[in-house]
Amino acid sequence: MSLLEIALKLLLAVALGGLIGLERESSHKPAGFRTNILICIGATMMMVLSGLIFQGKEGVENHFSRIAAGVITGIGFIGAGTIIQAGGIVLGLTTAATLWAVAGLGLVIGAGYYWVAIIFAAVIILTLVIFRQLEDQYLKKSIYKYSLKTKYSEDILSNIKRIALHEGLKFRELNLKKEDSTSVIDFSFQATDEKEQKFNQSILGLEEILEIKIA
Repeated sequence: MSLLEIALKLLLAVALGGLIGLERESSHKPAGFRTNILICIGATMMMVLSGLIFQGKEGVENHFSRIAAGVITGIGFIGAGTIIQAGGIVLGLTTAATLWAVAGLGLVIGAGYYWVAIIFAAVIILTLVIFRQLEDQYLKKSIYKYSLKTKYSEDILSNIKRIALHEGLKFRELNLKKEDSTSVIDFSFQATDEKEQKFNQSILGLEEILEIKIA
């Protein structure tokens, strides 16, 4: 295996892993652009390394399968670190599954199946984009009305908006009223029960929050 071939495999890993990472980054997920690139090129390099070490020896296919199994097992530990259980809700499963798939993508590239890798990456991206849109459009949604009493802070409104953006929520009728050393923030949004509970857990993590009323 030449240095040029190795370089091309790693560049393809950067390109395809980066495309998936961009989608994750635009969705404000914890494992974003660089994480997906590193996992993809890491898995690719493991396959390349196994090919270099066992080149010309018998049973190379068995060595490839062992390396692949080791990488997939190892990536499970990283994926597990992205899964959080809070308030009875499990968060981060899609991120963990994406990392697992990206590791598989790197193995396919490292094994030299370039067109298969391109098709595989396209399927991953389409799954993340299209099915997210289908979920947002067809899953049962409710309208939630929030009234927050908070300590006065110049950053509180931007922090709440940032959390909403991270969860893919759009506020309606956003109002802020200052009362001495406190503020009252009223807003509403439409979301699934799961997204509302994720948003609620994140809001509770803000130290400025004094009281939450939900209608």
